[in-house]
Amino acid sequence: MHPRHLISVRDLDVATITSIFEAATALGAMAPEDRSRILRGRLLTVLFFQPSTRTRIGFESAGLKLGATVSGFSDPSTTRSVDYIGESLEDTIRVIAELGDMIVLRHFVSGAARHAAAVSSVPVINGGDGTNEHPTQALSDAWTMANRLGSVEGAVVGIVGDPGTRVHRSLIQILALLGVAKILLLVPPSAPLRIGGSMGITHCTVPADIVATLKAAKVPYEFCSDVRDMLAEADAIEMMPVSIPGLESDPRSLSKGENVTPEQYRVTAQKIRATGSRALIMHPGPRSDEMHPDVDDLPNGLFFDQVRDSLQMRMAALTYVCGAGPYSRPS
Repeated sequence: MHPRHLISVRDLDVATITSIFEAATALGAMAPEDRSRILRGRLLTVLFFQPSTRTRIGFESAGLKLGATVSGFSDPSTTRSVDYIGESLEDTIRVIAELGDMIVLRHFVSGAARHAAAVSSVPVINGGDGTNEHPTQALSDAWTMANRLGSVEGAVVGIVGDPGTRVHRSLIQILALLGVAKILLLVPPSAPLRIGGSMGITHCTVPADIVATLKAAKVPYEFCSDVRDMLAEADAIEMMPVSIPGLESDPRSLSKGENVTPEQYRVTAQKIRATGSRALIMHPGPRSDEMHPDVDDLPNGLFFDQVRDSLQMRMAALTYVCGAGPYSRPS
């Protein structure tokens, strides 16, 4: 049998997304001692060619809570794939597939997860590939919205940041499938904003694949010019930094930037109170000055709730690809 992978939300239909949501709920309600037997005896390998806090440790924690053992790397410089030998990704994946039972891969090359799945004899989960997709983060955030709103069907969802980043790209596709009423976009300048630099703004365009997805699902989208407008209308808002380093860059080439977020993109508790907004305020992290920490003190500030929810979703993702736990087949 071919392994079941989780590479792209484009591979999922509404029924599958719903089943993953239900699995996350079931795993969260399960007694820890029962949950810890689900993947007992299996080895989860996490291969992170890009830095990560939440995704890497989230999957490691999910694997351990399900009873698996965990191995892998978070620093690719310790492997033979980036030294003078430069082992190919395909060879690396085939080697790891002989050693473990499932793979979570993050890579700075768009399409790397798909290439890995094509040669792997064990399930591969995409932990983020370049600017392409981040399916488990999007599934988790959509599930958080659905839990708190009752459903995302008919909801108005705001997107702050470049809709072409991998989290936003995956999330918008899921929301379109699940029948949101409208997407509001507050998109960043096309060039980085630097302290003391020009504040002239030329908006990014919405990627053609996102436009096609929304058009096919008959979901309209509108542009906002200030986050206050979005706060007044949206049921939920997913944020990202206005300026982020290239997600297709080798992390060894990057250094800390000097960017500052213009006021019209920043969410604060004062703005939420002034607009009377009840919108869920969400951010997959890491955040910068675009979301003030005082938002955390409000009932609709979900920055840390998302982390708790993501643990259940990543457990659900592991059981989904392994056919275990909620996905166990009757004997």
